[in-house]
Amino acid sequence: MTTRPCPTKAIPRIFTGGWLLVASWAITQLARAQPTHTTQDWAQVAADFDQRDSLKDYLARLRSALLALKDRPEQQQPLKLSAHVTAESRSGVRRLRIRSFQFLSDGARSVGEYNLGPGSWPTVVGVLGSAVAQDFLIQAALKGIPLDELEVVFTSRPGTAPSRTGTRVTYPRNMAYTAHVVSSASDAELEALRQTVERISPVLNLVTESQAIEHGKLFYTQTSAKRESRTLEGLREFLAEKRAASQGAKPPEGRSRFEPSLARNTGEPPLRAHVKVEAGTGIRHIRTDDSNFQIIHDNPRYLAGHNLGPVAEEHILGVMITCLTHIYEIQAASKQVVLDSLELEVEGTLTPRIGSTGAPPRYKDIRYSVHIGSPESKERIEELQRAVEATCPIYNMLKDAQEIKGAVVRGPYPEKRRTTEANDTKRH
Repeated sequence: MTTRPCPTKAIPRIFTGGWLLVASWAITQLARAQPTHTTQDWAQVAADFDQRDSLKDYLARLRSALLALKDRPEQQQPLKLSAHVTAESRSGVRRLRIRSFQFLSDGARSVGEYNLGPGSWPTVVGVLGSAVAQDFLIQAALKGIPLDELEVVFTSRPGTAPSRTGTRVTYPRNMAYTAHVVSSASDAELEALRQTVERISPVLNLVTESQAIEHGKLFYTQTSAKRESRTLEGLREFLAEKRAASQGAKPPEGRSRFEPSLARNTGEPPLRAHVKVEAGTGIRHIRTDDSNFQIIHDNPRYLAGHNLGPVAEEHILGVMITCLTHIYEIQAASKQVVLDSLELEVEGTLTPRIGSTGAPPRYKDIRYSVHIGSPESKERIEELQRAVEATCPIYNMLKDAQEIKGAVVRGPYPEKRRTTEANDTKRH
């Protein structure tokens, strides 16, 4: 059978038609794949705000959402918060999971880690700055105070204080924040706003009031002392390298250019986080650490958010167990305790829920559990746990009461002005 060759000019039409058919089929399949029930993840659908929206537009939506929640009985029900951290096998990196969000926490290469994320100290300062920004937005919306721009800088210097076990612990202290506000409100209104934020903020009150956090519940699984011949390296090998690094061993590849400075590793200069509020969405962009790691916090949908990140109320609990996980690694390496697996969970409640316009939310029933797989005896693991709780910085920071000083500065964040001036200089 013979066939007629297609005219050359018809080839583009054939390919175009084919691609259109494929594209049409793919769009149909994607549409069919989308869940149709009301519990679908709305964060994956198109945003319902205009890209030209201002912070005032967002505050108007937030106010409507807050007023819609007023006097609703479910707002008085406890809001359960939880987080989960895993020490990732060979790297030892702490993987924090909060709902569907994940964060990596890590240390410098010089201490046997891989610098894949910010440490617990800079993260907790960033979370506190985000909490300030979030509560400024909520209270400004409720009070009808106009805000055109909002950025928060939160700082802390390390200090040493005795823990409840008598051990002296160094952790973030000397905490202070500055809220840079562009607003037509009076100075008196902005100062009253700041005072209200400090009075009602659940996260700030978690830090400024001592917390009764229970001793962690231990789940122990004994593992084999000898590895299978073909077993890949894991957490016990990471801990051996971490111990070697603590005794002065250098990483074979040398110091990374992304690694924070030695001054930051020893706590100097002060920890600092910069939080910028996105105008049309209220999303908090948090920049921490010398390595410029970034985190996003966002409100849930019922608070006029887009659920693109956790809220500070749950992340502060996550940072606590991330820090505990890190101290488990440090203490295990120091004491030569072999670990094959390490996971921590934390839970707590807020009553009433976030967004309450009546009584401010407060934390209750904060507790954590730790799951450890090890060939060591259970008695030695229990001894390790006691050493961890006695020395963990963020765990003890939350159990003790800390002072937080705040201030409001009228006008845009100075770094913006410096950047603008530098750009103007380049242009000229």
